[in-house]
Amino acid sequence: MSQTLYRLGRVAARRPWAVIASWLVLAALVVGASGAFGAKLEDSFRVPGLDSQQANDLLEAAGSGQAGVTAIVAVSAADGGPIDAGAVARLQRDLAALPHVLGTTDPAGVLAGTSDEPGVVSPDRSVALVRVQYAALDELSAADLADLKAVDGDPSLRVEKGGDLFFAFEEPPTNVGELVGILAALAILLLAFGSFVAAATPIGMAVLGLAIGVSAMPLLGQLMVIPSYAPVLGAMVGLGVGIDYALFVVTRHRENLARGTAVDESIARSIATAGRPVVFAGGIVVVSILGLAVAGVPFMTAGGVAISLVVLVMVAASVTLLPALLAVAGRRVVGRRPVVATSPGWARW
Repeated sequence: MSQTLYRLGRVAARRPWAVIASWLVLAALVVGASGAFGAKLEDSFRVPGLDSQQANDLLEAAGSGQAGVTAIVAVSAADGGPIDAGAVARLQRDLAALPHVLGTTDPAGVLAGTSDEPGVVSPDRSVALVRVQYAALDELSAADLADLKAVDGDPSLRVEKGGDLFFAFEEPPTNVGELVGILAALAILLLAFGSFVAAATPIGMAVLGLAIGVSAMPLLGQLMVIPSYAPVLGAMVGLGVGIDYALFVVTRHRENLARGTAVDESIARSIATAGRPVVFAGGIVVVSILGLAVAGVPFMTAGGVAISLVVLVMVAASVTLLPALLAVAGRRVVGRRPVVATSPGWARW
């Protein structure tokens, strides 16, 4: 493996722009194909063999309407007093009229004394719950959540909404966590290396690899149902392993340069030596995540396959794209701070 990685590193170091251009073209193709042909990420919580799944299947087969998605609307008086039954009744009618809604509970009837449905009104009549029953998840979309959010109710009521419909279609904040993680990693690497180029190179490699890996998930969705949480976990795992793998190579490369090794030769040696634990570690991560298939839970298996794809992209980028970026950077990865080779204490260890 060392000889193969050595030759791979040398080729990438001698033709860096061709390698970088190839990765950029690959990224453009994957992103474009994902937008044109990618399947929608869906949440399916079917777990064959469980009693709860069998019960859900029976409800679905009986057409009871209880096997679909629910939303919970909590209602209280805006002034903190007792709830007005008429206002709650109007809210119920608005909710029942929404598309794909099969029915609602009747707290207004309980407040008015015409119904005794349990669990929908608090004992002091200050809080009421409207359970909104929707059809099955595959019949719904984010538009149903938007319709639900648009129902505000009477100004005399304070209305809060939650439930399964939000879990299925609520859009998370746009990559805020990933951005904070990247900035934090950049600051730490800058302090450790004393060189902006050395710090930015692993970040750049990880971001490009992440863009390819996450964008490929909708394409993978043509073969299996990929859950909506997969891109979030893929981004978390991908950034972690991508930056970590790059550090193996960059650290060894800086040590080689400090010994006076030529840039091309240093890159080839770094890939041949530090690249081996990268491939080995990446393989272990992939096998470990694919071990989710043993649980026999389809949506966990599909999520594991999607996340493993991101890890494989990061491994490939670490032994091809990274050496090309290091070749372009040249000796600037060393910076002004002197690079100390292995200390005597670590060498003895």
